[in-house]
Amino acid sequence: MNLFLIFLLGVVLGAGVVWVMAKRRIKELEIELERTEREKEEQAKIVSGFEDFNRKQEKLKEARKQRTLGELAEQGKIKTNQVADFLEVSRATAFRYLEELEKEGKVEQIGAFGRNVEYKLKAP
Repeated sequence: MNLFLIFLLGVVLGAGVVWVMAKRRIKELEIELERTEREKEEQAKIVSGFEDFNRKQEKLKEARKQRTLGELAEQGKIKTNQVADFLEVSRATAFRYLEELEKEGKVEQIGAFGRNVEYKLKAP
């Protein structure tokens, strides 16, 4: 009889320990899930921020390229340093804009290379 009571007490205590450990593990998993969800939300905000930034930069670049086309229409020819001056960007950026416009078939380059290269609107 004493052996049965000890066995029964062991089963009850064992079940209690398992129950406490399971509750603790469930709480840990809930906390981890909350953290994971919070991280996902933060990452989504960051990605959204990058997408917004990229969209704004693309709009700015297109506006600058259109302004360059307007200046070309007024002046007839233009050099990279002139584009850099009126757009207030580096020569490298101005050159990239002109290269993109050339690839788009909107302008053509006059001259091979160097500071004497000019650009003009491409004839339709």
